Order: sequence, then structure tokens, then C-alpha cells
Amino acid sequence: MAIGEVMLGIDIGGTKCAAVLGTPGGEMVGRVPLPTDPRRPPAEIVAELVAAARGLLAAHGLPPAALRGIGVSCGGPLDHESGVILRPPNLPLWDAVPIRALLQEAFPGVQVEVENDANATALAEWRWGAGRGCRSMVFVTMGTGIGGGLILDGRLYRGASGLAGELGHQTILVNGPLCGCGKKGCLEALASGPAIARLAQDSLQYGRGRPLIQRAGGRAADITARHVVEAARDGDAFARGILAEVGGYMGIGLANVIQILNPERIVLGTIAVHAGDLLLGPIRDAVAEFAWERSASACQILPAALGDRAQDLAALSLVSLNRGGGGGALEHSG
Repeated sequence: MAIGEVMLGIDIGGTKCAAVLGTPGGEMVGRVPLPTDPRRPPAEIVAELVAAARGLLAAHGLPPAALRGIGVSCGGPLDHESGVILRPPNLPLWDAVPIRALLQEAFPGVQVEVENDANATALAEWRWGAGRGCRSMVFVTMGTGIGGGLILDGRLYRGASGLAGELGHQTILVNGPLCGCGKKGCLEALASGPAIARLAQDSLQYGRGRPLIQRAGGRAADITARHVVEAARDGDAFARGILAEVGGYMGIGLANVIQILNPERIVLGTIAVHAGDLLLGPIRDAVAEFAWERSASACQILPAALGDRAQDLAALSLVSLNRGGGGGALEHSG
């Protein structure tokens, strides 16, 4: 491997983290996973990540000076400008942790970029995944929550206070179900993983979908979105109906995005990848109904492509930020 052509990614999650070594083309060179015990002091975990990174470099005969840059992907809130992690919900002890300064102290002279995980994953899909080759892309996570990242005219867009991309908190259904943010009728309350599970559980009151209980071990309260998707893929009409309803809500939300941003692509992650056309079909139908035809026809709606590599590549994708242009300028690789 050529000196100067290696990047370090640090992925920090609520239960696990990792130090990853990769190339500008998105090739994974090495990886060291570590647990993220929320009860441990952040400084201890950061020290372990630094040691893991140094071990990866040494294993490939590379000095720290060979690093092209370091990218840190972590759940928000965080301050991208200062490189400080601001007490993510799953990491209560990580309050005002100056992760950029700590890594720059460990690797002097190496540029460190810090970004929330949704934005970082958007960058990874744009550089190496389903968004490759386009200038404007919207990435949407569909998991426990619904979030996103915006690549507009080849740049990551963060907004005036760093909160751009919160697509899950647009109002879709006035006086709809209560969302975790405190508002009613948010897209997240209607189309996230917990929302899919709630729709299934609520319908059981009317004697529908009882085969789902068997998939959940006999307890209706244990039904998850995964059970619904599995049943739908096996041909269960009840489960498919739930995905059709959820896809309708998601399609309305994406139609709003298309009307405002006119993107080339929307890339959907997590649940949409597992459900495939069972969810993407209703989403595309709703977009066709609620967005202008000219705007909708210009936008491809695709499943995310990076799979299990997404979190690692998300951290690596940050290394190219602000190289020779500033302001969040990006570059395609490979």
C-alpha cells in the first residue's frame, strides 16, 4: 500500500465501536471492533481506539504519518465545527467529549473530521454505494428512528444549526400518533421500525395477523418490524398490508422532499433494504401520486447498497471533507 493512501475511520455507537483502516477507494484494509460500555469513562474507550488504530498501522508497516486523515462517525448530538460529542442518548457519559482534540493529540498533524452517523452514512452511500455518480442525493435511515443526510450539488448540507436532514420529524398526519420528539403525526411515528410493530400489535385486537404472534414467540408485545418484514416476504397478506400502509406514509414524506429539493436520488437504508419492493413499491406509488411528475421522474428511489459495511465506511467517508476546497466539499472515489 502506498504511503499517504490510507485513511482511519472511528465509528462510535451506543453498544460497540471500531477502528477501521481503509483506502480512498473504499477498500477495507483492517478493522478492530471494541465494546462501548456506556458506564465506562469516554477517555478509556478513546484510548483503546487509539491503541487499536496504532496496532492496525503497525500491522501494515505504516507510520502514523501515512494517514491521509481521520473520520469519526457518532450518533448525535455533536458539534461538527468544534469536533465535540454532546451527550448522545445512548452514551450519557459522553458529555462534551472533545474527540477531535483527543485524536489530534494522539496523531499530530493529521486532519480529523467529526460527523453524526446519519450524515456520515449519507456520504458513504454517495461515494461508494447507491448514490455514486450523482450530484444531489437524499439518504434516509428507516430503523428505530427515521433520519437522513443531504448531499446537495456535491456538498454535505448541514443547515443553519447543523440539524438539516431530520426527515422523520415532518408532520404527515395531523393529530396522528405521538412521536418521541413530542409532536404528533411525524413520519417517524408512522413509518419507523417501532411504528411498524405498533401497527401490527394494534391490528391484533381485531383478530387479524395472529400468525405474527407465533413468529414473536407467542407474545404480541414482542412483535417487531423484523417479524412483519419476514412474514411479508413469506407471502402473509396481513404483513404486506402493513408495509403498504407504512410505504404510503413514507412516500408522502419523500414526495415532500422531492418537491423541495428536486434530488437525483433518494437512498433508503435499513428496513427498506430488507423489505425490498414490498416496501419500495408502495413508496414509489405514493411519490408518483403526491409529487409533481417532472420532479418524481427525475428522482430514482433506491435501497442502500453498502450493507454491513455501512458504519465502517461512514467513518472513512469523512476523510475527504474540506480537502482543497472547504465548506464541506466532497469528492467521489474509485
